[in-house]
Amino acid sequence: MLNTMYEREHRSPRPDPKRTAAHRDTGLFFACRDLDAAYEHLRAHGVDLQPPRVAPYGMRQLSFRDPDGYGICFQWPSDERWAGQWRKRYGFDV
Repeated sequence: MLNTMYEREHRSPRPDPKRTAAHRDTGLFFACRDLDAAYEHLRAHGVDLQPPRVAPYGMRQLSFRDPDGYGICFQWPSDERWAGQWRKRYGFDV
């Protein structure tokens, strides 16, 4: 949870819907080379999510919401064509 509001020992079992209502328009994106391993790890730890998929702009993505409603997306270029564009745009090797 990104915005836990309380330390773990003081946290309620469910986030307050009034507090988390505005979180649905916020998403964080992370580079992740091994999306299949990330998917398996998250599923093994009880996260409800769908397998990775390729977005129309060439990024293979694994998306879900954290308990506070924030969008989390792990992504990586789906093939060499998109990886080349990433290298050019962001200046690092993929």
